[in-house]
Amino acid sequence: MYKIAVIPGDGVGKEVMNAALHILDGLNLDFEYEFAEAGDKCAEKTGEALPDETLKIIKNSDACLFGAAGETAADVIVKLRRELDLFVNLRPVKSLPGVGGLYGGLDFVIVRENTEDLYVG
Repeated sequence: MYKIAVIPGDGVGKEVMNAALHILDGLNLDFEYEFAEAGDKCAEKTGEALPDETLKIIKNSDACLFGAAGETAADVIVKLRRELDLFVNLRPVKSLPGVGGLYGGLDFVIVRENTEDLYVG
């Protein structure tokens, strides 16, 4: 069984998360979901956009699905990246057969740093 922390967050995050869970359920694999809070509504309710309880749930899970955050997005995302040492975002790029585009035959990965530059202090 795989334990997945599920954080719908704010706005479109709730809709996206419902769709993601529907797809995961269709895989007929053994997932256990534990829901947690983060984002604007969470900040209004608890005083923190990403409470320690949510981090604890994430750290005790095999994976985490995060939807979206509104005005508190920086508070949530930067804290997640720092606390969980998510210092790099990998963005694979690959041309697909039958899909038009400006360039064909692309196959590379963009490595985007997540904790320096704009994210420092």
